[in-house]
Amino acid sequence: FGDYFKKEAIEYSWELLTKVYGLPKDRLYVTYYAGDPQNGIPTDEEAKQHWLNQGISPDHVIASKGNFW
Repeated sequence: FGDYFKKEAIEYSWELLTKVYGLPKDRLYVTYYAGDPQNGIPTDEEAKQHWLNQGISPDHVIASKGNFW
């Protein structure tokens, strides 16, 4: 992501979607990496928390087996 990482990428993405494009916040869902226990890869709790810090409802923040990060 160039000179920024998860926190900034999430903030920029949320701003783009909600302020620039004007998408309704209550209709958006986001994902974070669920991890891979069989291979010892943990859940991406950092990304999850950054999404929650944007004010997204916890039931709109979903763990996923595959994710962009």
